[in-house]
Amino acid sequence: MVFNQALDSWDTDDFARVFKQTFNALSLKDLPLMDCCTHSGVIDEASIESTILTSSATQKTISLKIGVFFSEILSGCACSDDPSQAMILENSYCELLVEINRSDAQIKFTYASYAS
Repeated sequence: MVFNQALDSWDTDDFARVFKQTFNALSLKDLPLMDCCTHSGVIDEASIESTILTSSATQKTISLKIGVFFSEILSGCACSDDPSQAMILENSYCELLVEINRSDAQIKFTYASYAS
């Protein structure tokens, strides 16, 4: 998981946009969102949105606290023959601490918490 463009845009007005774009390109398996699931554990990958809550930097890393909004898929029963009731989305939220290594642009998730 390389965040070269985000690293290059640090300290510019484009950083948040570039970070979000790169973050959204990550696959679901690369994100520690399972720790934040409170309903089904099945995440709708298309629903993932992030926002930067705080950011700071040292010579070695850029540290971010981000909020991640996503939907969990709740499989239901279509007993009434109404297929729209067969799948329900439940909104979820998670906060992640993210570090971007300034020497190689690798990203590391160090913490995940959820709001109940």
